[in-house]
Amino acid sequence: MPEALNVLVKLTLAVIFGGAVGWQRETRDRPAGLRTHVLVCVGSAVYTLASLSFTGPTADPGRVAAQVATGMGFLGAGTIIRHGNVVRGLTTAASMWTVAAIGLCVGIGGEGFLVATLATIVVLLTLTVLRRAEQRLLARARLACVTLRLTGGPGRIGEVKKLLEGRGAEVESLEVSQIGPGAVQEIQLWVALHRGCEVEELEPELTQLEGFVSMRCE
Repeated sequence: MPEALNVLVKLTLAVIFGGAVGWQRETRDRPAGLRTHVLVCVGSAVYTLASLSFTGPTADPGRVAAQVATGMGFLGAGTIIRHGNVVRGLTTAASMWTVAAIGLCVGIGGEGFLVATLATIVVLLTLTVLRRAEQRLLARARLACVTLRLTGGPGRIGEVKKLLEGRGAEVESLEVSQIGPGAVQEIQLWVALHRGCEVEELEPELTQLEGFVSMRCE
């Protein structure tokens, strides 16, 4: 029973730590959210627990940890999307890679619990507080994704671009797709926001466009 309780505690902590980071990614509507981060953290912890059970002169738990780190490279690559000169998903890929390391620490136990706790706090601060500080302090243009759903979308692109550029946002690239059998089109724009321009400030004017259906800003 003590050993079973130890495993249960470790897996529970893996769910909590992975879920905390995954929830932050979920609220930002990223491709890898709550469930993905929980599974990555729990999976890393399980691999660690399995490696620690190996016995014999040739047993090397460190090899399992190394393979977890390597495997996360392939999984994280699936969250990275490149569209023209815009690359999205790098932060989410990095968060999944870090969550895997947190899961390894949880599986090790002992001082690993402290490392996992502190690492989770640092990751959450990086994804929230540091992001806002970066937006305020860096003078370079920041990229944002604006997804608009309009009726008569393709014919409205010029109007949308003019509105965005008038507010200090430069359109880097865009993509138009049909939504369902109706006349609604989805326009996905990647825009560069110059210093002093926040993506939230664009919402009131964009929602007033004729034929507006919905929008999402990231």
